[in-house]
Amino acid sequence: MLLEHDGFLAWYAKENGWDKKLGFEIDLKICNTSGVEIIEQHNNDPKAWNITSVSSTPLISANNNSSFEIIGLANDESTSNMVFVRADSEILKHKGWNADFPNVYGSPETISGQTFYVKRMTSGEYTLAKWLDIFDLDFSDIVVIDKPGVDSLESMDRGTGEGMALWSPDTFDAERQGYRAVTSARMAEAEIPLMLIADKDFAAQNEELVSKFLATYLMAVNAHEDGYKKLVKAYQKFLKTYTGKVYPEEFCLFDLRNHTVFDIDKQLGLFATKGHRKSIINKLERNITSSMILYLNEDIRNNNCSIQKLKTPRNITDKYLIKAKSYLMKLKN
Repeated sequence: MLLEHDGFLAWYAKENGWDKKLGFEIDLKICNTSGVEIIEQHNNDPKAWNITSVSSTPLISANNNSSFEIIGLANDESTSNMVFVRADSEILKHKGWNADFPNVYGSPETISGQTFYVKRMTSGEYTLAKWLDIFDLDFSDIVVIDKPGVDSLESMDRGTGEGMALWSPDTFDAERQGYRAVTSARMAEAEIPLMLIADKDFAAQNEELVSKFLATYLMAVNAHEDGYKKLVKAYQKFLKTYTGKVYPEEFCLFDLRNHTVFDIDKQLGLFATKGHRKSIINKLERNITSSMILYLNEDIRNNNCSIQKLKTPRNITDKYLIKAKSYLMKLKN
């Protein structure tokens, strides 16, 4: 799992021993990398992992072999993906240029020609693309430099670049260092759901195990919904374990508050299909795919990903969630 909120929930489930209570053990590895690299690990070695969570961007762009199933919804981080600029940027002098986005900063004149840092083929790049589209701009109108969040912050601190697209926990560091957000993904109408995905063959051969994992994850979701403020100390421990840094309570509250989670009943509703109608999750994924084809077309071509394939619905199933509900009840009792 990635070193993010969803990784924390998986860690919290293991920390509480909910896996052992159901008779198995989560072999958890937390990676400070990107979703694209997570997917590419599996493309190179199908045994690299059995279950993970990634946003739609790497799942669409890096998945060239259709070997995954979407088995659940990890969280929604559309409020924690942001585009930042310098505090003295001319971009901040214009707000609501597009009346449909009254709280978004920028104008074509102040954005065009500027340099922005972003990790390519990530949810951050998707957010940046959607922000530019508000002003009838695209990547050809700016200079885009491919850098992960920490490196983007370091480059901005050295005085280069006008802005950067980040996600948590780098968003907190950016705000603390005085950079200003011009938009979030949600403000730019960019959906950023993180999907729990499983290797298709592994899941088919281990239905009960996959369902049990979902139950433990959903127990952590319940803990979040019951009062995320109670999870601050645990979140600090998680971050200290994998970064060596002590994150303040302020950050943990910021990050927990800015991630929406979905309990078992909500997830079953989102994944449900009736008759021949597609589920809400299926429709959402198709809409995101269509948007990515429009906004990230060049990156998708460079990544050798078939446009026709992206239009084809990917594997989405609720069968593991359905089974997970009974295991969840066992954990609650």
